[in-house]
Amino acid sequence: MRGWRVLLLDKASFPSDTLSTHFFRAPALRVFERLSVLDKVIASAPPLKVLWNYIDGHVISDPVQSDEDRYNFFLCVRRITLDAILAERASRESSIEFRQGANVNELIRSEGRVTGVRWIETGGKREANARMVIGADGFYSKIANSVQPEVETHYPVQRCMYYAYMTGIEPLDGPTAEHHFVGDTLTYVFPTDNDLTLVALSLPIREFSIIKKEPRQKLLAHLYNLPRLKPRLERAEVAAEVKGAGNIPGYQRIPYGPGWGLVGDAQQIMDPWSGMGIDHATTHACFLADELDGWLKEESDWRTAMASYHQQARAWSEKSYRRTCTYAADLRPMTKAALQKRGFS
Repeated sequence: MRGWRVLLLDKASFPSDTLSTHFFRAPALRVFERLSVLDKVIASAPPLKVLWNYIDGHVISDPVQSDEDRYNFFLCVRRITLDAILAERASRESSIEFRQGANVNELIRSEGRVTGVRWIETGGKREANARMVIGADGFYSKIANSVQPEVETHYPVQRCMYYAYMTGIEPLDGPTAEHHFVGDTLTYVFPTDNDLTLVALSLPIREFSIIKKEPRQKLLAHLYNLPRLKPRLERAEVAAEVKGAGNIPGYQRIPYGPGWGLVGDAQQIMDPWSGMGIDHATTHACFLADELDGWLKEESDWRTAMASYHQQARAWSEKSYRRTCTYAADLRPMTKAALQKRGFS
């Protein structure tokens, strides 16, 4: 933490859940460590040390590896758990005023620049001025909708995803992050916090109209058709509501303008099949924080700082963003190449 005064507004009151991917690789783990919450996050769920892929009858299993040995694992932590940890961390920082249940409804502008926000919370309407307003408010970002940033790249909606938490699934040794690829479908099985297992299903968007009518029944039917999973479902039960969406495109927006900035899904989103959304969002947030710190210290001017944030975010994300959006149309070319690389016909 840099000591700058921050007003943090969140429309939720914690603990609160949200529809989100929640699979963390090394990039997100580095950010959690930077925030001094990594130990708490790790303590909440088993580190997944094996990456296991079933691809149309073939199994590929490898230990998880990263450039730094201390991050040789993945984590799957429910957002209701992760966000509570982050909210508690923010609340302990003396320079942060954290207001929950605060619904931002308007930006304040002066001479063509955003200079603050107005919001509604228990007790009435409030407003605050700021040198910069940051929209980290997701896919339905009110900040982005208000400033109308230019769209740099765009991919149409190509897939849908549904997920649930289950109990009683017999685990693989590892603990293991499982991916079951069958044709153009992808099923995820990740041990998560509270002794639950996240089970998720990514399908081509043309199947959305079918699964959204009976998501629980369709998801369970699909799971029982997976040859390496079915024998392990004898004691399995769905422990929470099945959630999902079929409206996630791919886009990148210009992430800054006079007095405002965007981070996370407000400025870049991609189909959740690759599970990289939080890796990108957390890393981009660090780029933005570092550039803002330099600007506030008057080590750089506004335009230079924001242009640097923009460039870093795009350079860091380019390969995985393009890969995610390209293969969202059809996963089979990717899985075929993976099998060929391993010597499977």
